[in-house]
Amino acid sequence: MIDPRFPARLLEDLSEPRTIAGPKTRLELDRWGDESEELPSGLVPFAMDGGGGVWYLDVEDRLKKGVGAIFYLHMSETYGDTRYIASSYDELLQRVSEGLHPDDLPTFDALASRQAPKGVRVPGIEGLVDVEHIHASTGRPAVVTVHDNARCEGGFVARAGTSVYMTDAGRIHFVTLAERAVVDGIPCAGDTVLAPHPKTGRPLRFTPAEPIVIDGLPLAAFHEVMVEDPIYSPSVSGVLARDHDVEGLPLAAGTQVHLLRGKLDQGTLRADANVAGTLLPAGTWFELLSGTLYRTRPPAT
Repeated sequence: MIDPRFPARLLEDLSEPRTIAGPKTRLELDRWGDESEELPSGLVPFAMDGGGGVWYLDVEDRLKKGVGAIFYLHMSETYGDTRYIASSYDELLQRVSEGLHPDDLPTFDALASRQAPKGVRVPGIEGLVDVEHIHASTGRPAVVTVHDNARCEGGFVARAGTSVYMTDAGRIHFVTLAERAVVDGIPCAGDTVLAPHPKTGRPLRFTPAEPIVIDGLPLAAFHEVMVEDPIYSPSVSGVLARDHDVEGLPLAAGTQVHLLRGKLDQGTLRADANVAGTLLPAGTWFELLSGTLYRTRPPAT
């Protein structure tokens, strides 16, 4: 994207887009890049690095490093992964020529976490914790270690000495349970991990303390289950509690079953069956890829 507030040298370089390469990274100058939803407006993209990383110039001093400061953020990352690179485009070119790689510099989250407090209390967790990492976007804890077994928002208890992961809004999204807990109506076994949905609290990854039916699948107790969610988890998986047919295929009790975006992609047959056009004997484990038989493992002898 060309912004008239760019420095003269960058405007000149963008007039004939080209690649500026250094020993460890490069700038593929780009007139048409889109602003990131993770960064404030005023952070204008002007180049890619050829691997999904984007270089931005701050034309309004939104990140308080001065007008013209350069930042880097990969398209798959979030605000806290942003890196401050240089005070100007000229300095960026110099640093790239000297061997700069963006990963050599700390992220905003890493900088925010350098003075993370210890032995403090945080909302949503009873008792003392050590803050290990902080979300730069909100200043809230990202990862804390609980000193003792600690009751958390949602009613479950985090095991002493383990890490609790929290969103930038302060919601728990990963914890190790100290004891059995009923979470959103689901009995979860103690001494196992729990990943609740950060907004609804619905368990997305857990180990049921009792047999459970998820999306029509009868799943066994004390085997980890993953639940499909359009944002956080694309699949359903677990161990079948009993013989069960899925998409017309006879699957055996005790087999690991996995559905990706609602479609079966692996299981073990309890009877001979035609799987994606291939007749397989009972006891065969199979894996599908886009509806095509990808690989199999013969029955145990």
